[in-house]
Amino acid sequence: MPIPEEIKALKPTDYGAVEIRCISGHFYVYEISSKWDPAKGKARKVTGKSVGKITLKDGFVPNEYGTRQITPLHPLVKNYGAYAILQQLSGSLEKNLRDIFPDIYREISVVAMLQLVTGCRGKRIKREFEASCLNDIHPDLSCSDYTVRSLIGKLGIRNAEMAAFMRLYVKSGSKLMFDGTSIFTRADDSFAQRGYNPDHKKQTQVRLLYIFDRSSYTPVFYRMISGNVADKAALKETIAASGCKNCIVIGDKGFYSKKNVSFLMDNKMTYILPLQYNTKLIPGEFAQNKDDHKFDGCFVYKGRNIWHKTLESGIKGNKVYIFRDDKRKLQEEVHFMQKKEADYEGTENSTIFDDDRRGMIAFVSNTGETAKQVYMSYRERWDVEQCLDYLKNSVQIGASHKRTNEELEAWSFINHVSLLYFYGLVKVLREQKLNEKYSPEDILSIGRNIYLVREHYYDKESRLSEVPKKDKELLETLGVKLI
Repeated sequence: MPIPEEIKALKPTDYGAVEIRCISGHFYVYEISSKWDPAKGKARKVTGKSVGKITLKDGFVPNEYGTRQITPLHPLVKNYGAYAILQQLSGSLEKNLRDIFPDIYREISVVAMLQLVTGCRGKRIKREFEASCLNDIHPDLSCSDYTVRSLIGKLGIRNAEMAAFMRLYVKSGSKLMFDGTSIFTRADDSFAQRGYNPDHKKQTQVRLLYIFDRSSYTPVFYRMISGNVADKAALKETIAASGCKNCIVIGDKGFYSKKNVSFLMDNKMTYILPLQYNTKLIPGEFAQNKDDHKFDGCFVYKGRNIWHKTLESGIKGNKVYIFRDDKRKLQEEVHFMQKKEADYEGTENSTIFDDDRRGMIAFVSNTGETAKQVYMSYRERWDVEQCLDYLKNSVQIGASHKRTNEELEAWSFINHVSLLYFYGLVKVLREQKLNEKYSPEDILSIGRNIYLVREHYYDKESRLSEVPKKDKELLETLGVKLI
């Protein structure tokens, strides 16, 4: 006999994972847990003792065993503030999850928030879930190790839905910034391949190619690629998968190639792509000319002189923009001398002038913007670099020693959802012009010290813990209403 919904609504939350069974027309509540079965290669459910019964008249009535077991499986104090902040500032995130994943959207949301607030995974998730207000909001979820692994298994094979969810955030005509980051791993899957790390040494890794929307300050899309695939080789497929239209594409140095430029032009997109240091698009005679009059002009950026030169490139509107940063040039010369002295215990001073391109950067673009506008647009890439920094440090991504492709896909998506919760907070801080005074981590730290308190385990109502007036006013300014 199926359990009626009105009976399910009365299921107790003070015993951890439980299930309701109908026996001879009466409804009893039993403890349940999971145990790994090495023979079957998966976890199996273990049914424990009955803790009581449920009736529509009296609700849940614990038996003698249930009365003894009611001691603190759930604390009187529940973590509340950080989760309230994330939920209230997340915009349409939870609605979008519900629309695309109607069967598991709550699990995705809960695990993403727990990971962001506590940094926990695996077996710790259940403990953190039961110590949070999320347990009261979703009393029917258990968040056990088995439940989370089941979620990862369901989610990892739903690539089409994950992509559809992310495409909800890619708006036509946006200014999109592309960058890649590595997850270093020893996983036994096809994504984990030996590729070059930031120090140009080969290491087993997985690459994440990320797209950041500069207009909304939001990470909108990512693709997972094998660790031995260059970012420029994956740009075309990433743009196609994201569904972006009429966008301005701003990449990092690893994205320029003639094929990518042709693809972007064929799809009527504008772009700003930096060139490699040794690019042939900077004429040798230009680099070797020491006269500053070779430039078209100079502007000041953050107290430093930026010299610029614009050259025509082809007949389709492409231009090469060359810049020389005098401060950067000096820094590179000092770094060069320090390295030489360390390697060879001294060097000839004349060798410092051998490299004519020191301090220079160059871009190819078809935006039709002025040199200064192109330069400033590229400098906005700081936002996407900060996004990847948040992904690695605040969200605390990682890769286990053994994962299948599907598990990597699922965890990467949950990381992305965590990042979207995080950027809901980033966006509000910017809108309130508080981002220079407070970091997102500062606000989450305030939230972690705000609790819901029940005076007794049987109490249904909770009260808010003491909140300093300054913190409460700050949260109200951000649009967070505490109960």
